[in-house]
Amino acid sequence: MFRKTKKIIVYSILLIIAIALLSWWFFYNSVRSRDFERLGDMRVLEAEMNSYFFRFNTYQIPECREGSLINFCLGQGDNGLKVAGLIDPVNTSNLRYILTEMTADNFRVEFYLESNLLGLASGKYALTKEGLGR
Repeated sequence: MFRKTKKIIVYSILLIIAIALLSWWFFYNSVRSRDFERLGDMRVLEAEMNSYFFRFNTYQIPECREGSLINFCLGQGDNGLKVAGLIDPVNTSNLRYILTEMTADNFRVEFYLESNLLGLASGKYALTKEGLGR
């Protein structure tokens, strides 16, 4: 009887540990996949902003205001940016793509990474005409 109870306790503990490890692994991978998506979005945004600059010789988009979400900065008609789909995967509180600077010769879009990824520490980053930075 004692052996059977001991076996059940050991298997229960192993099951709890396995469930905890699987939960952590799924959470860890979902955070990393969201960060990969953010970096991909920044590549698309960089290409769109540079394309806009080459067409109009400015980064300023008339209806786009500093402090707004980047996916609302569409430009005029066919001449605008194709960034309506660039929305942070979480899209709450500080996990958004915010335009913080827009001048004729530069732009700055801030975003956050949730985990350490590709040599980048978690935290706040910005995309400018020079690329990614803090």
